[in-house]
Amino acid sequence: MIAKKIRFFKHTIFCLIIFSNTFFGKEFNELFVVYEPIQDNSNIEKSINNSFNTMIYRLSGDSSPSNIWKIINAGNSRKDFIRSYSIKNYNNESYLQVYFDKDLLVKKFNELSISAIGISRPVILFLINIDSGSSNPYLLKDSESKLEIDFLIKKSLEKLYNKRGIFLELPEPDLYDLDLISSYSKLINSNNLLDSKFASDQVVKINITKVGVNDWLVDGDMSFKYKDKNFNNFFIERFEKYVSSKINYLLNSNAIDTSQSDIAKLSIANIYSYDDYSNSRELIKNLVGTKDINIDSFSIDKISYSIDIYGDFKSYIREISDINFLKITHIEHSKNIIEIDLIR
Repeated sequence: MIAKKIRFFKHTIFCLIIFSNTFFGKEFNELFVVYEPIQDNSNIEKSINNSFNTMIYRLSGDSSPSNIWKIINAGNSRKDFIRSYSIKNYNNESYLQVYFDKDLLVKKFNELSISAIGISRPVILFLINIDSGSSNPYLLKDSESKLEIDFLIKKSLEKLYNKRGIFLELPEPDLYDLDLISSYSKLINSNNLLDSKFASDQVVKINITKVGVNDWLVDGDMSFKYKDKNFNNFFIERFEKYVSSKINYLLNSNAIDTSQSDIAKLSIANIYSYDDYSNSRELIKNLVGTKDINIDSFSIDKISYSIDIYGDFKSYIREISDINFLKITHIEHSKNIIEIDLIR
């Protein structure tokens, strides 16, 4: 019976691995919407300025203020790029919800030769094991926090997610995963199991262990020793620098060169109503790489477009590939042709 379970377990892991993709980006569908905390209702102007800064960080993939000043020094006001804004309340906190004009922003990026990052954004999975010495070691999960450092890590990931527009995820193992890990702890590496199951572009593995009264050991992808009372703050500072370096690398590899341009031929099938047409066109129009879109032809259930794009054909395919409700069925690189099905 035990041998049978082990064979089943190995088969399960094998299937998880072979059906994994090499790129797991996801659609950041609110790339051009920024929620900025309002510290003082009498100073909305400051929140507007901060939201613009966040928008430029997200779109450029660069966390330095150089691109912000490049745009402002070219004679532009931050408000020029805002379509609308309103005050929203979430969990008894006030936020300024700011909608930015995608076309104006990307056009300005093009004029100033600033590269942009599309709505297809990388995913980093964090496997963080914590042993505080006062309780059983545990894997930090998305739905559970036990110590102060758990809250600080999650707050840090949320801040970087909002500012940089990249998916920073903690695992949420189901009961079956936990049972496998518990039953076969001597046979398997739990990190490898979770790594293979949760799709991501990169996995960060960190072990945090308290080895003395005020002594801590951090190893894995981050590695250092610490001897003092202020470990949490020290760790978060090092953690954010490390994660930011990973974000920079992944976003730079997905950059769209806005100074380049090309033409793509795109057709969308399964179009049976005006809503289908309108919704699918809006999805394509909202892509960072879409400069202009024109109808070439249409039939009973399919519509074809000629699209002026920023960047090259490869970067445009990457951005389309992660749009919800659209599925690429055929690509012809020599002619810049993309065939897509609308998914209901």
